[in-house]
Amino acid sequence: MLTNLSRNNVKKILRTSIILLTTLVVTGYALFAFHDFILGPSIYIIEPANASTFTSPIITVIGIAKRIQEISFNGRSITMDEEGNFKETALLAPGYNIFLLTASDKFGRSKEYRLEFIYKVN
Repeated sequence: MLTNLSRNNVKKILRTSIILLTTLVVTGYALFAFHDFILGPSIYIIEPANASTFTSPIITVIGIAKRIQEISFNGRSITMDEEGNFKETALLAPGYNIFLLTASDKFGRSKEYRLEFIYKVN
């Protein structure tokens, strides 16, 4: 059964709906605007797989960095394209090798990714 709504009840419902909708829009925009801050920098290595063994001393590290301002490979700045793709060549020493990728964002936070490889000399 439907009941007649008084003019005051309709005003309260409309006022509450507008406040709720405004709150949802502001919250949604805030999450969108702070997306980079909330997630922080990230590094994804496409190849080679960590802990790989190689028989050649030269390797190419390919990866993607997201939400970063600068990135370095063993302390040396490297370049990336607009999508965050990077490709870096490295020389392995015989035996166990460790490389460190470090990325930092515009908020001063950093993320490190440690790569470990083995170079077996024939």
